Amino acid sequence: MTRAKTDSVRATQTSLSVLSGIKNLGGSATLVELADSLEPAKSTIYKHLVTLEDEGLVVERNGEYRIGLRWLEFGGMAQRYDGIYEVAKPEVRRMAVETGELANLMIEEQGYGIYIHTTSGDQAVALDTRLGKRIHLHKTAIGKALLSSFDDDRVEEIIETRGLPAETDNTITDRETLFAELETIREQGVADDTEERVDGTGCVGVPIDTGDRREAAISITAPINRLQSSGRKAQLIDTVQQAANVIEVNLAHE
Repeated sequence: MTRAKTDSVRATQTSLSVLSGIKNLGGSATLVELADSLEPAKSTIYKHLVTLEDEGLVVERNGEYRIGLRWLEFGGMAQRYDGIYEVAKPEVRRMAVETGELANLMIEEQGYGIYIHTTSGDQAVALDTRLGKRIHLHKTAIGKALLSSFDDDRVEEIIETRGLPAETDNTITDRETLFAELETIREQGVADDTEERVDGTGCVGVPIDTGDRREAAISITAPINRLQSSGRKAQLIDTVQQAANVIEVNLAHE
């Protein structure tokens, strides 16, 4: 059931906006910088900062506030609570080591894709797929692999809620094209993208049958020139599919 927006607690929303403000300002910010970038009054922001600091969620040093390390406690619980991370982590690492590329593990939450683990091989591109990074699912192979795990009603719900914004000229931005591609992914068991989220890169991804756990997918990201070289894409697809199979077997017997 969808909650009405009025059910939200205003004070909680303000605290979250303060935390987002710190993040958006590069990870640390002064009270003045926060007051200049946020709607609440400076005195209100200060009161929320004090409360957050008391709980270890924000740390102040030399007049600058940053996100506190206590969030790692919450993040670790969110990352590990259903076992997918622990089971998939060795296979994600193996993919990175064997291919030299960037290997990723993603789950879906509230209609977004969340990276819960990434590992870089010795030739990996440097992207923004850091732990906890949230993206629109339609923009990349790993996200489309996740979408292919859902029925059409759930996909429609995600589109209605999150939209289909463009990231590059190649991003899918209409329902018909997306649904046609999701059907192909279901038939072939693999998703790909060509510069759909980041120019110059591509990705191959596979959904994981997680049973009654959260929906998850894995992928390998590579520069587009390597991904399109002779036989390389097929090799990466084979690596991802083998890893997904191992993860599924281990999850089933955990």
